[in-house]
Amino acid sequence: MKKTVLFLFCILAGMADMIAGEPEWIRMRPVKEGKYVGIGMAPVSDADFQNKAATNALLDIASQIRVGIESTSFMQTVDVDGRSKEFFEEKVKSSVASNLQGHELKDTYKSSTFYYVYYELDKKKYEKFVDEQTRKGTDIGLDYYLKGRQLEESHSYADAMKLYARGLEAIEPYMYLDLVTVLDGSRFDVAAELYDSFVGVFSGFRLVQNVTEIGVEAFKPSGEALAVCLSRNGEVVPNMEMTASFASGDGALTPDVKTDATGTAVFYVTNVTSRQPVQNVDVSIDKDFIDELPETYQDMVDTSSWPQATFTLVLVNKDYTAYFMTESSDLKDCERQVRGMLANNNVVLTEDTSAQLFITLSTTMEVGGVVQGELYDMNECFCSLELKIHNNHEQTQLLDFSVSDVRVLVPADRSEAQTKAACTRELMKRVNARLPKELKKLNVNF
Repeated sequence: MKKTVLFLFCILAGMADMIAGEPEWIRMRPVKEGKYVGIGMAPVSDADFQNKAATNALLDIASQIRVGIESTSFMQTVDVDGRSKEFFEEKVKSSVASNLQGHELKDTYKSSTFYYVYYELDKKKYEKFVDEQTRKGTDIGLDYYLKGRQLEESHSYADAMKLYARGLEAIEPYMYLDLVTVLDGSRFDVAAELYDSFVGVFSGFRLVQNVTEIGVEAFKPSGEALAVCLSRNGEVVPNMEMTASFASGDGALTPDVKTDATGTAVFYVTNVTSRQPVQNVDVSIDKDFIDELPETYQDMVDTSSWPQATFTLVLVNKDYTAYFMTESSDLKDCERQVRGMLANNNVVLTEDTSAQLFITLSTTMEVGGVVQGELYDMNECFCSLELKIHNNHEQTQLLDFSVSDVRVLVPADRSEAQTKAACTRELMKRVNARLPKELKKLNVNF
């Protein structure tokens, strides 16, 4: 019993010694007039614990300075989608900590488990530093803003957006400060105005199109113009890069073009490579310049409100005359089905040898040996089909389609007509899987 009491006494005495050796500023945070006090700690088991404790002490001071920053006019401005606000809040927090100047290390203490750091920062010295930084950040931001406004006034909106983004990036180290000045006799929040200009530079735009629908022919250019007039708040916008693309269907269009002095950009359909009956072409402001913005600011650009004009292309079905010649016709029913496919693709068969197209068809069926089976013998047949389409005026080949040596086994006791029917059925399975697609892609140009 005496040994136990003695042991407890020793432990309590050791703890008292530890407490007695611990600085007062650890047990009770100092309050000093005209000073920011920062206390930081880190486990001694951590790697680089001394630097971590020092960083935490500076962050402690930064948290005191940061009080009220979220209520500044700039942070109230940046609440458009959550992502932007979160980004700028992080910039503000990191800027406060990284811009602390004039702090003094007052004391350190290391116990068996923790390392402590005590910093002080003179408020007056820091206020002087803040004044200098505020002037610097305000001058930098205002310079970018004024140059951006000049670009807007000259209708260089894409360049203005890039300049506003670079301006915001340049004042990121000063965003914890109230960057306010006087411009044209009024209070001017540089950071807030830069941000508003950045997100609003493409607001108020409108597109007016000359037509909403045109008729086109497959694999042919269209002579009808797709014209748009771009304006902003009622004023035409010249020199804006515009782009056109197929939203549905497929084909080729004239390249991107800038609006002229009247705000007009004109595009033409140079080819339609899809036989889709109704297709759409969208014309809009070219957004490629967004890739030139700083990466973080690219995500803040909301293009959903940017104007877009949609032109409807209606495919005009044009029939083509064709002289059809059968070179060999072992499977006549194949010929009948191929004629039907041609008719479904606007090809009108005629006996006129001077027709626009010249088409030849060959079907063959060869009966080979007999394949013996357990129940009955089978005739081995090989079937082929070849279809060629030429431009009869220019003597150029437009299509060379073939399905060769399709092996078909037919019971030996079947009639010739039944054998041909079986061969036709198997051969046309393969033709039907490929030929309609080839005919739809047929580039007939007269």
